[in-house]
Amino acid sequence: MCHKKKSKALSVVLGALLLCTVMPVGASANGSGFKDVNPDHWGYETISWAKENGIVDGYPDGTFLPEKSVGQTEFLAMLIRAYKPKGFSEQSSDNDWRTPYVQYAYKMGWGGSYIVPPSSKLSSSPEPEYMEQRMYAARFIANANGRTYDFNDSIRFLLDSGLSKGKTDNTVAGFQGDDFLTRAEAVTFIKSVKSKLDMLYPAPEFMMTYDPKTLTLSPFEAFPLVVEKPVIYGYYSHIILTTPSSGYNLTHDPSYTISGTVEKAVGEELNLTVEYWDNGEFILEKSLKTPITTGDFKTTIELPKQGIFRIVIYSKQEKATPNKALTKFYVEYKPK
Repeated sequence: MCHKKKSKALSVVLGALLLCTVMPVGASANGSGFKDVNPDHWGYETISWAKENGIVDGYPDGTFLPEKSVGQTEFLAMLIRAYKPKGFSEQSSDNDWRTPYVQYAYKMGWGGSYIVPPSSKLSSSPEPEYMEQRMYAARFIANANGRTYDFNDSIRFLLDSGLSKGKTDNTVAGFQGDDFLTRAEAVTFIKSVKSKLDMLYPAPEFMMTYDPKTLTLSPFEAFPLVVEKPVIYGYYSHIILTTPSSGYNLTHDPSYTISGTVEKAVGEELNLTVEYWDNGEFILEKSLKTPITTGDFKTTIELPKQGIFRIVIYSKQEKATPNKALTKFYVEYKPK
């Protein structure tokens, strides 16, 4: 993939020009707000929509440059700005406009492109801005729909969901995933997603296999149940769940029981966190512990209100290691 390094100051300036510059009144006479996007341009209506909704801005000279390749974080910013998710702030602690967007994507488990943990404060320069290929955009969009697929499965998901028609035809080859995504194509993707997806969703950390039957399922319902067997500093923990048996579980009873056996664990108890899905982000409701008794564990959680809950299980070792867990799954409490 083509990319080049930038200094921190240059990165901030370019980011501001691409996304944050306010164009002076009267810079363009046409409705798009950009003098190089006329009504006869194929992306005119979508670009106008994106401008009106604060998703994109242009260059100081009043242009949008619709055929210019879009950067990875620029595409990510467009997606997040389209939804304005709860709890998200564009304020950056390090003067790099990209930081809040990367942090949000990392928190949501999106790895569709080169999303990595936010750079260390000791880092002397920010990560370079990579140009976004269409296949990476497909993975981002699948992530935002609560799925984690490889490139081809991500493209199939987009095509089957009606989120894209491809460039030449409705096939993986016709999608032309190796091509770089233009700014006009980027806002077209964003508008299509916005018309079909009610909010941005977290994605599983592990790869899934695409199944067209899951298209009718919500992002939570499509979540697979995976029990990790992590190796950390020579130790590992492993549990076998008896209940639940799937990644999404509907209950009509506020008392929900979790049970299973422990193959190996550090410590004599398991740690659980219960998080509530609050319209775009998970809020910690409670943390609790369940003892390991003769290799088994069983605990009952009282769900305080209706809605989606994410249950995360750790052993003592994983609890001390950021972003490590034995398993995660969803429980939806919906009274009859």
